[in-house]
Amino acid sequence: MNSYLSAIGFSKIKSLHQLDLLHRDVMKNPDHRTVTGYSLSHSYVQLDKAYGSGIGLSLVGEMDSSGSFLAEHAFPYIAPGPYAFTDDVILEERVSVTGFSGVLDNVNLSVIFYVQNIAYVNGLIWNNRVPNKMRVSLNGLSIGGSILIPLNKTEQEREYDLDKRREEMKAIRDFRNGNDSIYDLLLLKDMDRKDTVDRRLQTEDVLSIVDTSLIPYGTECDIFDLIGTIVAVNETENSRTREQIYILDIECLYYIIRIAINKEKLIGEPVRGRRFRGITWLQGTVLAE
Repeated sequence: MNSYLSAIGFSKIKSLHQLDLLHRDVMKNPDHRTVTGYSLSHSYVQLDKAYGSGIGLSLVGEMDSSGSFLAEHAFPYIAPGPYAFTDDVILEERVSVTGFSGVLDNVNLSVIFYVQNIAYVNGLIWNNRVPNKMRVSLNGLSIGGSILIPLNKTEQEREYDLDKRREEMKAIRDFRNGNDSIYDLLLLKDMDRKDTVDRRLQTEDVLSIVDTSLIPYGTECDIFDLIGTIVAVNETENSRTREQIYILDIECLYYIIRIAINKEKLIGEPVRGRRFRGITWLQGTVLAE
């Protein structure tokens, strides 16, 4: 059972029977349906149903030529925010279930996310139209988090840090495009950053130093211990359970990630400018340009 259902307001689902009733609801009343080629006799189908503004459940499976649908698996999702960017994306097929992982290779960290629009990507593969560069939106579901006070930085210092991250992202893209000389520069910057943090940790707490990080958590490659700055806060309600959900836009590393978290699972008051820290299942959508 997907533990991240609580992030979109289904924290009371504890049995397979309850989960089956939810899946049947999606099958009977989907808000969006995507059907793509899978073979000459079968199609891949993805059914999406919203259970609140920007949150919902997606059911994926196979349909044969007679129209019979067999569900394979389901996952909770959060709809992407207005922060899409174009980048090189590696798509890898998942082993446990039909689906894909997206990989953004940033030299010092590979950001791996669960691809939400599975049927769409399957259609690209079926038609042999998968580009290297794609339009990406990063989203996430968090099962527990806390609000941290912002670091004591001036506006000029924050702008300087943002400019440095933008320069580093440009350097990463130049390296991907064949400029090998940039690799040494990126490596030196990473070493300098590590030395600075190690030195400050002798007298300071780590959360008084780090304003943004994305650290792999546990054994799943797309789950991270995320720290970032809140740039927008919204609330929604699960239309079925009436549980309250925070929708947070988080500036993390080079990205702005839209995250859903159950209000009961968040410690502290989310306010623009404060930091968020939480265990987050990173998701995303990809679109061919």
